[in-house]
Amino acid sequence: KQFHAFDKRTGEILWSHDMTRDFNAPPLLIRPRVKSGYACSPLAYKDFVICQVGGPGQSVMAFDQRNGTVVWKSGDFLVSQAPPLLITVDGQEQLVIFAGQTVNGLEPDTGAILWSQPHDAGNDFNFMVPLWGDDNILFVSSGYIAGSQAFRLTRQDDLTEVEPLWFNSQIKFMFLNPIRLENHIYGTDGTFGPAFLTALDIKTGEPAWRGRGFSRASILHADDKAIILDEDGNLTLARLSPDELIVLARATVFNTTSWTAPTLVGTRLYARDREKIIALELG
Repeated sequence: KQFHAFDKRTGEILWSHDMTRDFNAPPLLIRPRVKSGYACSPLAYKDFVICQVGGPGQSVMAFDQRNGTVVWKSGDFLVSQAPPLLITVDGQEQLVIFAGQTVNGLEPDTGAILWSQPHDAGNDFNFMVPLWGDDNILFVSSGYIAGSQAFRLTRQDDLTEVEPLWFNSQIKFMFLNPIRLENHIYGTDGTFGPAFLTALDIKTGEPAWRGRGFSRASILHADDKAIILDEDGNLTLARLSPDELIVLARATVFNTTSWTAPTLVGTRLYARDREKIIALELG
């Protein structure tokens, strides 16, 4: 659990923390049979940087970006590998933490817990960035014994109400990112064995269609097209709609496992597997 801040021009270390040594945080996730380390991304917010840490009263911590001092610490829940997400609920900014057993809403300036909703994969393996929409619907999904669920957040009298909309134990977007386009979620459903590219209705939790020919994949969306990189190294350009999947082009770009989401800058796509990094011109 090493956390470092670097000068972006020189590479000099400005400050750093060893979460286990400095804060007595657990060095590994607690419940998995195979103990994993620490991999969730931090979130920059105002002058803070916020991340999951772990330990009594410090599941989430905020640090001053300038010097690394602790601004606040909060929460007693089990941590996960999922990055934090900032959303706006009826005018109020909230910090969403997809933790080991729960989805939690926090006040990002103070760390005060605003709401909590159970979502337990059985092993703290909650990985995805929750998906948030203008309709105040929050979507989360995991593999293993969990599945997918959506709930609506509303504020009334300075309190946040959580309204569960549906739960589907059969659809499991395990760890590579799904995306939301209008009223549907698109992602690869499957924990072990085959995976299916699936369109999921955000209002009902029912699949609109399922497509074969993909392993578990990361998805980007640009220029009305989906860029799909699956873990077997296949890159696909497609159009996604609630009615159908249209494959426009496909190529094999890697020979080993690719679990890193690609990055699109303009028309250039950067991607990597366990052996190399590549840049592809898609324009």
